[in-house]
Amino acid sequence: MIRPATPLAQHLPALPRANQVHLHLLPLDCTDQELESLKDVITPAELARSERLLDPPKRRQAIVSRGLLRQLLGSYLGEAPGRVLLSEGEFGKLHLSEHLEPDALCFNLSHAGSYLLIATAAGCEVGVDLEEIREDLEYRPMAERYFAPAEQQQLFALDPAGQRSAFYRCWTRKEAYLKGTGAGFSQPANLFQVSLAPDAPAALIAHQGYPEAPRHWSLRDVPAPAGYCAAVAVQVERPELKLFGFQPV
Repeated sequence: MIRPATPLAQHLPALPRANQVHLHLLPLDCTDQELESLKDVITPAELARSERLLDPPKRRQAIVSRGLLRQLLGSYLGEAPGRVLLSEGEFGKLHLSEHLEPDALCFNLSHAGSYLLIATAAGCEVGVDLEEIREDLEYRPMAERYFAPAEQQQLFALDPAGQRSAFYRCWTRKEAYLKGTGAGFSQPANLFQVSLAPDAPAALIAHQGYPEAPRHWSLRDVPAPAGYCAAVAVQVERPELKLFGFQPV
């Protein structure tokens, strides 16, 4: 089982080395005082966008997620968190603005439930997905819509007791890849296949639209707290994962 360390207590790292991915697991829970401090490091536009969310917990999580991201990026770059300039790609993927050498540090983040997961890599695109496992989720319609035919066949051939965990393995691997490419679900998720069998390592197996993609992208499962599932995709062969804030209990 994994639990996250307190973000203020963790050692702030140097930039990732080549072929290395840093993964930071952070709790989203914070005091009102900490929330106000995080509001001070995000931009007025980011704060306004968060404040437009109608659900108070989601509004709070949006502020905390962006504030923690800025704190982490600022530590990597030696910049004040509020001075880190961020831009969005065509489909919403965040990246550093060009004059801050975006190729030097790529990043992606995902939050679910009580946790935030941030992945960083040097000079290569990276995507990450964290999902809270829901026992009430009707996963079959989602698999039929978003999974490749081979993935559906493998999933529904499994013992029913193992299908839910296999669904989440497949989903997080697919979404991590989609987020890594920057296309998100604008790219049809059923055109590519990832592994999902319990004994199969995470991998991008085939892609109808981009046959060369499996040679350029690596998938890895990420240790996650009980009740969660996570994966990372990185545009490099044989990545080394370095974990920050992951503590066994």
